[in-house]
Amino acid sequence: MEYWPYIIPLPYKSVLQYRTLTSIFSSEVALDILRNINLDGKTYQRDLIRKLSQHSNKSIIKYLKTFVELEILEEDVEKVLVDGKSMWVKWYKPTFLGRWFILLVKPREMLSPMDIKNALEDLLKLYAKSIVKLCSTFNLDVEYFRRVFNEALEK
Repeated sequence: MEYWPYIIPLPYKSVLQYRTLTSIFSSEVALDILRNINLDGKTYQRDLIRKLSQHSNKSIIKYLKTFVELEILEEDVEKVLVDGKSMWVKWYKPTFLGRWFILLVKPREMLSPMDIKNALEDLLKLYAKSIVKLCSTFNLDVEYFRRVFNEALEK
């Protein structure tokens, strides 16, 4: 069996871990929203509602609010000119945590080599810092993990 190395950083507190995971995986609406959020840059609320017309606007907005509250997405508004009129439009972009959930739920075929490179770089930095911190906390030999990494590189 072949494996894809899905790794998801989670909030530190257990209650937030549970709430985060259930908010994402409890509904097809939630999954569809994350599949349609741009990894880099803004995704406009009106575009999401248009793309996800099979779901109610109310459900989409409810999940967007939940994702902002759980710090999976950040939101803001900007003023744009549409047909000579200025209007405020709401947009979302993934947080550090949100990027990981988007990478998890998007089909691999939709990810570019640059998306994968950026994810691996972020992951390596996160885990290297975490390993050093855990080694310090539990009095473990950090050099052991350096050797494990180097052995993996050599293979």
